[in-house]
Amino acid sequence: MFIASGMVSAVLLAIPGTLAGAATQTGGVGAAGHSTAARPTSRTVTLITGDKVTVTTAADGKVTRSLENPQGRPTGYVTSTVGSDTYVYPTSVLPYVASGRLDQGMFDITRLLADDYDDAHTDKLPLIVTYTDAAARSRTSMALPKGATKTLTLSSIQGAAVSEKRSDAAAFWSSLTTDSAPSAGRAAAVAEPRLGAGIAKIWLDGKAKADLADSTAQIGAPEVWGGGDTGQGVDVAVLDTGIDTQHPDLAGQVSATSSFVPGEDIEDHHGHGTHVASTIAGTGAASDGKEKGVAPGARLHVGKVLDNQGEGQESWILAGMEWAARDQHAKIISMSLGSGPSDGSDPLSQAVESLSRETGALFTIAAGNSGPDTVSASPTPRCPWARWTAPMISPGSPAPDRAWVTAASNRN
Repeated sequence: MFIASGMVSAVLLAIPGTLAGAATQTGGVGAAGHSTAARPTSRTVTLITGDKVTVTTAADGKVTRSLENPQGRPTGYVTSTVGSDTYVYPTSVLPYVASGRLDQGMFDITRLLADDYDDAHTDKLPLIVTYTDAAARSRTSMALPKGATKTLTLSSIQGAAVSEKRSDAAAFWSSLTTDSAPSAGRAAAVAEPRLGAGIAKIWLDGKAKADLADSTAQIGAPEVWGGGDTGQGVDVAVLDTGIDTQHPDLAGQVSATSSFVPGEDIEDHHGHGTHVASTIAGTGAASDGKEKGVAPGARLHVGKVLDNQGEGQESWILAGMEWAARDQHAKIISMSLGSGPSDGSDPLSQAVESLSRETGALFTIAAGNSGPDTVSASPTPRCPWARWTAPMISPGSPAPDRAWVTAASNRN
């Protein structure tokens, strides 16, 4: 797709972190970075379009980036830096990014490399797609683009997790844009391009990581227990790295388990999930009752959404959220995990809102672990109802007016 240079400048103004003055670079040198590499290294990432970004780090630490099209020829692109992350946008995607059809995370080269989504580590690019209302109603319009395989249905966001074969990336992109690609002579169309196959938007199926916290300070739990409230009969879901099924503190505490990590069972070979589950509802059997959880009377429903290295794709987490809220009817859903900051429009945020409205479940989600060392989590303009801790809910009590709660970080 050809885009006139004037249109490129106009589109760039709509993408945060880019400047119209940057225009396009054709296979040139990108922004320099900082590295302690002792010898030259090179890593290549195939983007959703089939274009390949190569990041080379010289022996002196200087970083260069170049872009080739699927035919191996240099092609136009725009780079931008937001914080410590560098984004590389082929010119063909600019109208789709500017209009919100494509999430910028798919072009965050720093994140793609950090998550091992480069060509050396995987021959597929994991994506999350949402469908238009019309496509969702007809269902027959929810077709998969060429070169894609559906891995999960994500009904809470009217979408699905798909895997794009990198060898078919160019065909995938062409099938999405051939009938809807704006031409150079239609300025209005550049601002409002459409994707094919009934798809409304595409995100990177990025990775989240477990957030392990230090022991909490005294919170007055013994006084609450003394009043007869131990969380008895409350269903609490833990979406994490699984659980140690042989741990004495959790014997008889787990009502249901399910793994959403391909090829891994519920067993926790990382430790974080067992730590969280014990903090919530451990009996303290291994310490003669001294190290009980906050609500030892609660019933645990454990979903494994992070692998044995403590990482998980967002689609696994979404599937676990739907299982916990809809199938297990959990009143509280613990998610001690996180990735980068969000403006609240990403698939995980959408799922929290839709599942909370649908089921009344209270999600408690880690927040603030990626912020400055001197700053902890606090309510945001989008989430003014955020609180430091979730209230204890007794059986039969009504669902809270606000079902979105962020838990404060232990960073000080």
